Amino acid sequence: MNSIKYFKNIGFLLFLFGCASTRMTSFKDPDYQKAEFKRILVVANTNDLEDRQKLESKMVEAFSDIGVFAMESFRLFPPTRELSDEEKVDLLLKNDIDAFISISVGESGVNEVYVPQTSSTTKTKGNVNVYGNTATYKEKSTTTYQGGYTLNKPWAEFETQLYDVSNGHMAWIATSFTGGNAYANRNTVINSYCGKTVDQLLEDKLIMKSLQK
Repeated sequence: MNSIKYFKNIGFLLFLFGCASTRMTSFKDPDYQKAEFKRILVVANTNDLEDRQKLESKMVEAFSDIGVFAMESFRLFPPTRELSDEEKVDLLLKNDIDAFISISVGESGVNEVYVPQTSSTTKTKGNVNVYGNTATYKEKSTTTYQGGYTLNKPWAEFETQLYDVSNGHMAWIATSFTGGNAYANRNTVINSYCGKTVDQLLEDKLIMKSLQK
């Protein structure tokens, strides 16, 4: 009896080695060269509630990792409520929010990469079974292939804007591209984007790392 087994431990490797990198270009408004924001609201501009919650929560987590206060907009502005602009501004002021970051997801997709088959290995095992005066021999062959499968590499583009709550002016804007490796998934892409965004805001001196989280 022959059985064919493909050499694809992707499920396990996805957990261990899934990673992504983000390229980002940013611009800080000249009027905000000495600005520093301390309490930030995160707003993901998408109608998909799951994507909104995931993006906002991961960005809040990235800010929290460096000790900067951040809040998800779905907590301050529950999607079950219709709030006027005046009510939103009032909630921002009551919670001492001094800036909000707006996230817009651009194009996204998956690049398919075919890994050609490079080699194969066949192992054969035999067993002899004796029943009374009769002996039977059964042989089992297992063939393992290296290569011969397709890997998916996720990617996404983002535009990010930071607004000053006190006057509504845009203080900072950035465009970015995030690409994952063969073992990455959408969560990996989001994590990379959020981490890079916070790092860029630090580099552009619009936020400051706090020793107390």
